[in-house]
Amino acid sequence: MKDKSIFAPDDSFSALIKRAKRKSLKRSITISIFVTIGMLILLWGFLYVGQYFMYERMDKDVKETTDYTQMVGANVYPGGGTYDHFFIASTSNVSAYKEVNGHIINWHSTSTFHTIFGTKSTLNTSTFQEVNHATYNNNYKMVKFHLPNVEAVHNDVDYLESLPDFYSVEVALSFDEELTLEEVYQTFPTASWLWVASDQLKAERSAESKNSSAFKGDFSEINGDDAVGFPVDPTKPFMEGAEQYLFFLKGQSNKLVGAKDVLATMNYQNLNEIPIAGVILTGTVEEILPYTKKQPVRVVRTGVIIPY
Repeated sequence: MKDKSIFAPDDSFSALIKRAKRKSLKRSITISIFVTIGMLILLWGFLYVGQYFMYERMDKDVKETTDYTQMVGANVYPGGGTYDHFFIASTSNVSAYKEVNGHIINWHSTSTFHTIFGTKSTLNTSTFQEVNHATYNNNYKMVKFHLPNVEAVHNDVDYLESLPDFYSVEVALSFDEELTLEEVYQTFPTASWLWVASDQLKAERSAESKNSSAFKGDFSEINGDDAVGFPVDPTKPFMEGAEQYLFFLKGQSNKLVGAKDVLATMNYQNLNEIPIAGVILTGTVEEILPYTKKQPVRVVRTGVIIPY
């Protein structure tokens, strides 16, 4: 009898090896499936959490921009926000508008690109130009106010008088002295927006004027987009507009920069005594010109002009 070589094939041992290989393969496949599922669950969870906080940031940005427009900007009103959603990034769009004699003017808009990683980038889609001491936004002229008791360099009253009577215009009237809310209501009953010159603004401009005595500039001038105030309805007492504005400011006093300063300036028990430094009027040239001749008016500045 021949001895059996240890290298000779053994069917039972080969079968054992095959079974072990199959079990190892099944185990590897099972582990791979569970690892893949786990990774997909983690990825989905990361995307879900990232999108949740991204949407929270978008809502916050839209609300902050809208609230700021409610506090600042002469005759500027929030136009609301829209969203464009994508997988790992989204865009929030916020707009504001003006109303001039029934015409709606797209005043400015911003788009903010957000990602689930917390990064963002904001693009202002409006165009600004400075031409002959005037600021233009989207090719529309911006109104300007002038502080009382501070020398003013510019005045558009002659230009306004040269326009055809039927033109629709936006005009800012600045006063010699601040008037009470009740006086404004009696003198300018068709006003659509009232300017409140805060105590802090007056102090800052006074300091700038003193520190720059060698520089000839108009330290009384305030851009309409930087002016603080509130809209009023000519068909209702102006005190209603003041009440709504104060209610809004009190709710945002710890969130909006400058809200507390405006509240301090408007801190009157009798709201009809709130000091008003200027008003916005909109209408035809023929309708507005008589108000520019009123005794309290010191400076007239034109804004949006529509040739019809």
